[in-house]
Amino acid sequence: MDGIAERGDVRTDEVRGTFITSHRAAAACARELARLHDALADGLEDWGVGTARAGEDTPIGDVPVVRRTPERCLVQVGPVALTVAWLQRAQGTVADGELLVVVWRGTVAAYTPRGFENTMDRAAASSATSVWELVLGANADSEAEWAWVPNGVGDVTLSSATLADQCIQRLRAAHSECTRAR
Repeated sequence: MDGIAERGDVRTDEVRGTFITSHRAAAACARELARLHDALADGLEDWGVGTARAGEDTPIGDVPVVRRTPERCLVQVGPVALTVAWLQRAQGTVADGELLVVVWRGTVAAYTPRGFENTMDRAAASSATSVWELVLGANADSEAEWAWVPNGVGDVTLSSATLADQCIQRLRAAHSECTRAR
């Protein structure tokens, strides 16, 4: 009986691994993605896109289109867009996943009526080009220590709030550049 308990402990330790490879990390990742998406929405509010300044009747910028799913967030602000997508194999762990962040010049979130009649129009209208990309991985020994780590840069870690700020800054810069070019 002692031999079975010892063998079970060894297997348990091997299977348990680190936090980032555990099932708990998947739930923590979902919560962290929600925090990131909320921080992006807050950043849009702080930027003031689509809102009027005090004493003015017209908005200072384009009204953002925001589309969210648990693993993706898309923000279209006039001539530019931001996409944030968590990519992971179906049977993989959080350690295998990547967070892909892209700022686009062009329309990514165009409004299109439903129906097969407009399929050709939608395909032709997509002309967005990437302006800035960042690929990150998750790093954590616990949920409280969650951090996003840019691929290829081992000594830099970002909280979701810091990453959201960086994304909004890049989106604003692309928006300003496109607005000046008009």
